[in-house]
Amino acid sequence: MTILLKRPLLFLGILLFGLSFAIRFQIYEFNNGDMVLLQGWYDHLRLNGWTGLADESFSNYPPAYLYLLWLSTLLPNWLGSTFAIKLIPTLFDILSAFTIFRMARLHYDADKSIFYAANFFILPTIMFNSTGWGQIESLYTSFLLVCVYLLLRDEPFWALVAYGVAFSFKAQSIFLLPFLGIMLLKGRIRWAHFLLIPIIYFVLGIPAAWVGRSWESILSIYVGQVGQFRGLSMNAPNLYIFIPNSFYEPGVLVGMGVFLVSLGIWGWTNWRARIVLTQRQIVLMALTVLVLVPFTLPKMHDRYFYPADVFSYALFVFAPEMWFVPLLYQFVSGISYMAFLFGASIGFVMVAALINTGIVIYILRKQVLSLR
Repeated sequence: MTILLKRPLLFLGILLFGLSFAIRFQIYEFNNGDMVLLQGWYDHLRLNGWTGLADESFSNYPPAYLYLLWLSTLLPNWLGSTFAIKLIPTLFDILSAFTIFRMARLHYDADKSIFYAANFFILPTIMFNSTGWGQIESLYTSFLLVCVYLLLRDEPFWALVAYGVAFSFKAQSIFLLPFLGIMLLKGRIRWAHFLLIPIIYFVLGIPAAWVGRSWESILSIYVGQVGQFRGLSMNAPNLYIFIPNSFYEPGVLVGMGVFLVSLGIWGWTNWRARIVLTQRQIVLMALTVLVLVPFTLPKMHDRYFYPADVFSYALFVFAPEMWFVPLLYQFVSGISYMAFLFGASIGFVMVAALINTGIVIYILRKQVLSLR
């Protein structure tokens, strides 16, 4: 009772963390098509052990994730493979929550910062993407968040180390690359720092190469993923969801043109702005590029707006008046997931795409106006 009266935000934060863990425990057994695939990878590593990493055909994910998957096979058998697989992204949710806490500490006291972190940890799409779905968006996105946090602290070397780790987990980390380019042009990052990205990917590939996997396979993983699916929108809430796949080839060509023009205009506008960037403007810029890239690119998946879910909440820490943006992204991502996971009508994704269009326009306008 004393903590409730004297430190209500700390009490609520602890309550929210506890509630999130309780909900996660209820949803971790949720099964889906992607989990069947991950179960196959898990079984391969459980049967073959560490040397199973030498196999180039059992998985199309980079070694950094497969090391963690192998470690999960060492957990006690009574926990079960589903728990072991989903524990990995759940732990990275904790890393993201801690980073949100550190971001909040730049402006608020410890109790309020804990409350911000707890609110993040219980966001529905954050919980469901990792603990429910078993996807690994939390792995690379948590390190993108760490990267931006370190830039807020003016630590570009370690920021690019974090980005290198993010890239080693998933190719979609390149969504943040235009933001890092602007930070380079603004003098916040040195060009030599970008050499850390391939170095870290290479270093994290050494254990897999040591047990027998070819470097050609390790270095070409992301190239092979590009042509894996033929769809202008894989349930992604962008405008490509309205274009039939019979227009796939011209749609991809036109879409790439729209992407390049949009990013070119955005980059030019930000580079020409002669202002000293505040912490709020940096986080807003990061969010802007993380919504603009998957919105303008074709062939995006429903999960590719997960970084927008995370960074819209991070922006809320610095701009509380924009509270409705992370709330709307919970809705947009949530109903987008329904098509794949529950067989819902594509109409749900179309509704999400229209809402997302409004959000992207709002964020773009807000970010450009902040440069004046």
